[in-house]
Amino acid sequence: MSARDRFLAAVRKHLYPGPEAGLWNAACEAPSRARLREIQQEKLAAAFDYLFEASPFYRRRFEEAGLAPGSIRSLDDLRRVPVTRKLDWIPDIEAHPPWGTFSPLTEERWRDHPWMIFSTSGTTRRPRLFRHTTHDRDLWAWMNARALWSYGVRPGEIALNCFYYGASVAAWGLHEGLVRLGCPVVPGGAMPPERRAAVIPYLRPATILGTPSGLLTLGRRVQEQGDDPAALGVRTLVCAGEPGAAVGPTKRRLEALWGASVHDDFGCTEIAMAPLGYTCRAEAGKTDGEVGVHLMEDAVIVEVLDPITLEPVPVGQRGTLVVSNLYSEAAPFLRFDMGDWIQLRDDPCACGRTHARAVGGLLGRNDHCLKIKGLQFFPSTFEDAIRSIDGLGDEYRVEVRAGAAPGREDLEIIVERGPDVALTEHCVASRLRGLIGITVAVTLVEPGRLPRSDGKGVRFVDRRAEAGR
Repeated sequence: MSARDRFLAAVRKHLYPGPEAGLWNAACEAPSRARLREIQQEKLAAAFDYLFEASPFYRRRFEEAGLAPGSIRSLDDLRRVPVTRKLDWIPDIEAHPPWGTFSPLTEERWRDHPWMIFSTSGTTRRPRLFRHTTHDRDLWAWMNARALWSYGVRPGEIALNCFYYGASVAAWGLHEGLVRLGCPVVPGGAMPPERRAAVIPYLRPATILGTPSGLLTLGRRVQEQGDDPAALGVRTLVCAGEPGAAVGPTKRRLEALWGASVHDDFGCTEIAMAPLGYTCRAEAGKTDGEVGVHLMEDAVIVEVLDPITLEPVPVGQRGTLVVSNLYSEAAPFLRFDMGDWIQLRDDPCACGRTHARAVGGLLGRNDHCLKIKGLQFFPSTFEDAIRSIDGLGDEYRVEVRAGAAPGREDLEIIVERGPDVALTEHCVASRLRGLIGITVAVTLVEPGRLPRSDGKGVRFVDRRAEAGR
């Protein structure tokens, strides 16, 4: 039996029936932490040997680290595996276009069991392309269906999927999960925004999927056409692509607008195509405190490391998110640095799941962290502060400029006026200083002045480099 066959057998050993079993099984969702460790170790050993046998890129990296087949058998051994970042793949892709040699998927296996090709934008002219097989499709469907069941989505309910059905993973993974769960899907990603809003009163979808920014915009469009989003029967909003669903003020704004529960769903194209993180109804129902986003730990290994030393940080401290995939035939990559900040807790959840939770979801990307006046800020920090001020509109923009003195910055927040016309710029600036801890300039503009987004919102502009032009 090849290493690939041994890996696939280990993956399938821990699957269980789908919708007919209610997509809940304590063996996967609520094992003891000791049993969860056993499941991870069995899959990890098989994934390592598979990569060593079939990926020239990883074989070289493993040999350079003094590793051989059979070297990795426990979670303690995992620390011997070198961390990989997406830039490490670029020379391999340049030398071996178009796929590179980091995936263990062979041409023969790809021809016999093809499914789909996805891509991400790259730092070179060559995009990073990811082939996936029918095995991957089946696992994506199963894992996404598990997450959807956790959100409260049930068979037979209509779902409007507002993610774009392009060469990215979010729309397709959620689509396959909805189909696996038994939900009819409206593929609304390519619909004109006005048409998307117009079909909701007629189809009455129980579930709508999209980015937090896009679902805020969609709800306002529904209001503009004379309908109340909260009266149209939507029960569940599934949000991905932005951190808003785990940002308290944004979550509450979406809940009030739609009269629905709001759930966070996150992953990434390179390593966690199916949901790495997903909320349960117990966490989504919180009215205060930070939302905890479950990690599907029977399918991945999550490490939180110091971004400089790459040493583990204690549970409860922030660090960079490093993930090992334990289910994908095409992408069983080990110790991939997603480049996101995360903070974990691993106490049992009220829902019964024993998987660790990301406190507040993904906190922000390493390369999106803004250093202003000597302090570091994630975009979600500004989102939380701005949206916590009742009476402001949905849209805002944060602009950072070089200050008059070297090494100093000026921060301006442009935000649309909302229903509270008594709010002044001075009042908002004072409130934000108390929430963020630094002085900001505030400009209030009329509703509709700032651009709307049906996908990911662009709300941060760094103009400090313009001063040197």
